[in-house]
Amino acid sequence: MLLGAVDLGSNSFRVEIGQVHGDRITTQSYWKETIRLAGGFDEAGALTPEAQARALGALSRFRERLGNLPPERVRAVGTQAMRAATNSAEFLKKAEAALGYKIDILSGHEEARLVFKGCARTLPPSEKRRLIVDIGGASTELIIGEGLEAERCESFRIGCVNTSIRFFQDGRITAKSIERAVLACQAELEESITRFGAGNYEEAFGSAGTFGAMSDIARASGWSDGTVTLEHLERIRKQLLEAKDVKNIRFDGLKEDRKEVIAGGLAVLLAVYKTLGIETMRPASGALRVGLLYDLLGRVSDKDTRDITVESMMSAAQIDREQAVRVADITEKLYTALRPSASPDDLKYVRWGALLHEVGMNISSSRYHRHSWYVVSNADMPGFGRQDQDIMATFVLSQRGNLKKIEDALDTIITCEAAFALRLAVIFAHARRPVELPVMTFIRKGPRELVVKLDGVWLNAHPLTDVLLKDESVAWAKIGRQVTFERF
Repeated sequence: MLLGAVDLGSNSFRVEIGQVHGDRITTQSYWKETIRLAGGFDEAGALTPEAQARALGALSRFRERLGNLPPERVRAVGTQAMRAATNSAEFLKKAEAALGYKIDILSGHEEARLVFKGCARTLPPSEKRRLIVDIGGASTELIIGEGLEAERCESFRIGCVNTSIRFFQDGRITAKSIERAVLACQAELEESITRFGAGNYEEAFGSAGTFGAMSDIARASGWSDGTVTLEHLERIRKQLLEAKDVKNIRFDGLKEDRKEVIAGGLAVLLAVYKTLGIETMRPASGALRVGLLYDLLGRVSDKDTRDITVESMMSAAQIDREQAVRVADITEKLYTALRPSASPDDLKYVRWGALLHEVGMNISSSRYHRHSWYVVSNADMPGFGRQDQDIMATFVLSQRGNLKKIEDALDTIITCEAAFALRLAVIFAHARRPVELPVMTFIRKGPRELVVKLDGVWLNAHPLTDVLLKDESVAWAKIGRQVTFERF
């Protein structure tokens, strides 16, 4: 089986196709293009047409490399530059059209988790606590974990591209500009000392392009086997000062496409070493794209990280598990009846959202649906992209009350069928005990009109449910949709 990972980084875009061998993945093909997306913002914080054109061209070529891999075997993700762009949503549509696959925009926390997963898979097994430092084009991820699992993750908005643009835009390198860049990065990292400083880990590794470039220089210069010390970084600083300008940079082992951002990358790495008290770091391969492949392997082999996340959130919130499962079962059944063509992936999101519909109950039982919406919107949810969380949060919000609050999202973010199924499930399960559903038939009379025929005998035995269903008709009528409940 082949799996594909696409990393739309802030500096480089990468695509990797992996061959699955049991629980291992070996690289079948790999391709990288330097895009400098983080250097393509206008004054309003939007990606420029030129930056978009570079990105879309690369994605079109990546599409060819992915061949005809089915959508469930490919995961494409955007990182900090796409998180920050004010026109991210607009660009995302064009990017997905060019690539031919859905693109998830990762939170910083999720990016860090996947980086650790990727590095852990390529490093020798160890029981030691490991620090992974990943410096990208527009962000730096710090992760501490053991084995294959990350325990602490944080993302900081400093990278080799945005730091180079800020402090070395004209290409000139001076002692003052380097010092200013290092101090600015240290200020950004200051809050990380307690969680990621010395004493929190036993060994440190660097991943991604910036550390890889420093490691290559150290190896090619004969300083080490690729290990990078603070002394090595100071040697590189000295040579950069002697070069005075990026166009004069000459390092053994340094790739041509790294020259423009080497000064910014060095400043970030120096700040990391000094802030966290690091003396030595060793290189780690794999990083984000490998983490994506292994996370994807879990999805296609019934070891889905997202299932674990939902279960963990349910436990942390101490929700009524029986009620959550009851509502999820009913929602799934009704949604399937309303939308027989729903994909397995759609059904998963409907079920996850239904399981989390009361996750805000521990904040307050009053207006708990809004609290649940807030929790799902803002929680760190491993395995889920930013858009996925938005979908589920909106779905959770739809469960009760007026529909005006989600009217604009219906048929765009979530479907009417999904919202209707969840609302009906909450109504049928209102007594919070096992319930045998009535026989129901759904008849569509138009795009905005639905008739639901129910067993009249059952309704007579459940008078409160009958009242709640009448109220439901009124709620849909207020947004111009006709839902009629009829007895048979």
